[in-house]
Amino acid sequence: MVAAHLRITPLDSAITLAPQVLRDLIYAHALPTDGMEHVRVRAGPEGVDVLAFVDSDDPEAATEILHNVVRAAIRQEPLLRLWRII
Repeated sequence: MVAAHLRITPLDSAITLAPQVLRDLIYAHALPTDGMEHVRVRAGPEGVDVLAFVDSDDPEAATEILHNVVRAAIRQEPLLRLWRII
């Protein structure tokens, strides 16, 4: 299991989502084959950090899985339409 991290932020700084809502929206787009577990979300001054433990031995693959899941959530969830990976 490997930890993967990325940061997201809304295009409009007035947009906010509770961390647990954001976590649930992201996690809902993880497929069982992604092996993504233990998703954590924490808001900070530069955006929202997303950390996930991925069932993989390869850190690059784990990061790619997290990016793909977050991209899918942003693309498909109306509440995330103005969010981007930074």
